[in-house]
Amino acid sequence: MIQKIIVILCIFTISAYSQQQEEPVSKSKKTIVRMGGAGGFTPLLLFWDVNKINKAIYSENVPKLQNRPIYLYGGQGYGYIMLLENLRIGGMGVGGQQSSSLIDVTDQVRRDLDATVNIGGVTIDYVLPILERLDFTAGICLGWGSLNFKIRRDNYNLKFWYDLISDWGNNKSEFNFQKEIDGSFFIAQPSINLEYAILRWISLRVGVSYLKMLNPEWKLDDKFEVVGVPSDLTANGIVINTGIFFGTFIF
Repeated sequence: MIQKIIVILCIFTISAYSQQQEEPVSKSKKTIVRMGGAGGFTPLLLFWDVNKINKAIYSENVPKLQNRPIYLYGGQGYGYIMLLENLRIGGMGVGGQQSSSLIDVTDQVRRDLDATVNIGGVTIDYVLPILERLDFTAGICLGWGSLNFKIRRDNYNLKFWYDLISDWGNNKSEFNFQKEIDGSFFIAQPSINLEYAILRWISLRVGVSYLKMLNPEWKLDDKFEVVGVPSDLTANGIVINTGIFFGTFIF
């Protein structure tokens, strides 16, 4: 699927560029220069390596994540730098979650796992106008990201205040608990996209990118350092980019 999308993008770009080259160039025709800026909604589909994550959190009687991509939702805004033609700088932020549960009917125990991915940073894109309404863009997002695991165990009983305080002071592990394990990363996400201006104020995007997470730092409940985390426990993967933008599109 991903390979097909990349091939279609390349064929469409080459075809559109070839048609533009075949058009007779008049002396009055001007080079297309993009100006202004825009912002919008950017849903992404991340094909992360779920098998590595399930292997890292493997233990008996714990839930596993489904082997499927994760949807990331957020937005992006950008503005063109007039000192350099067709170069724009902006910012992006997206996030998404996948959950899984496992119920032990015999012991009346439920275990839950929530895995959350968040990324954000500065975007730098070079825009190559193909046609008046169509652009090919190549760029990168540099910034920060996180991979969060929230684990819970619950025995379905009513929660009494006295029992909670008693468990808190007990040296034995409490039966019902919730913990968060957070990984912070530096991210680099190169991308290529096609953007088409439907109107002078609205544009659509489709493309691909690759999310790379580097230099992790893991903490428990955002306070205590966690050691021994597998080095390949990341959300690296190919991303399908989509988006709808509102702003200034000159053609």
